[in-house]
Amino acid sequence: MRNRPHVAACALLACLTLGLSACSVDDTPEGGKDNKSRPAVTLAPEPKDSALAAEVPQAFTKKTLIMGVSEYAPYVTFESDGKITGLVPELAAQLSSLLDIKIKVERTNFDAVIPGLKSGRIDLSAPSGDFTERQQEVDFADFAQSSVTMMVLKDGSFRPKNGLEVCGHKVGVEKGAGTQNVLAAQNKRCAAKGKPSVDAKLYTDLPAASLALQSKRVDAVAAPSASNTSVSQNSHDRFETLELEDMLDLPAATAIYGIQAKKDAGLAPVIVKGLRKLYESGTYAKLFGQWGLPLSTVTRDQIALNGSKQSQTQ
Repeated sequence: MRNRPHVAACALLACLTLGLSACSVDDTPEGGKDNKSRPAVTLAPEPKDSALAAEVPQAFTKKTLIMGVSEYAPYVTFESDGKITGLVPELAAQLSSLLDIKIKVERTNFDAVIPGLKSGRIDLSAPSGDFTERQQEVDFADFAQSSVTMMVLKDGSFRPKNGLEVCGHKVGVEKGAGTQNVLAAQNKRCAAKGKPSVDAKLYTDLPAASLALQSKRVDAVAAPSASNTSVSQNSHDRFETLELEDMLDLPAATAIYGIQAKKDAGLAPVIVKGLRKLYESGTYAKLFGQWGLPLSTVTRDQIALNGSKQSQTQ
């Protein structure tokens, strides 16, 4: 597991309009170059909190922290001019100002995040579903929530009304994401009813999966609500996002999102306090509102260290 117009959607639609061979998923049409996909207002930096800044472990105050992110609009979008935009980069900027630390956002494949955190190649990453299995390897500063959805071709014949109707179909999913576990759990239900398994097709990112859907190499894209809804709303009626109610009780079908940090390094607890400070100041709500994600917010008490008790597989 992992709605505002965004460049990933625009890039995708430009490719679809020009023909799939005409450009890559990172190409941006003219509309993206004038920043129409970005919020018109950038929030002022959060004032430094000296007390919180003093709690940041020294190992992280003497260097620029690398936050590894994969494309997942509107949380993260890679623009044609090289900039990385979205809620997560802006949230990182606010935490940087609040905690008096330097944070650089860099592109990282989702399945390389945990190895990168453990090795020290990166220091932070977001967003990622907080599951008990992952808590054994990294720490989470929880800050958002989501649920799984299915994106389909609006004029296509495949419009599942429930999870069993997905059995036997090709479904695109981001490699390493918790959505893989959702489909694995759905396959158990398929088998119990004597139906063929979902044929999960793995892609490095969600824009690649969306292109596969447009070219009919897959029948649907399984992804969190924020991403699928955002792409659908900006697809000029090419795509539609469906929520299959009977799939929401599957393992990993709903998730609390967190900012990941190296296990027991002492950074995640300070990030939690920083997020709560942003919540109290109103900056948290403003950021989610600007990026079209007001339904993805959590309560102050849900902003916690490894707060999720949810398993990916049970």
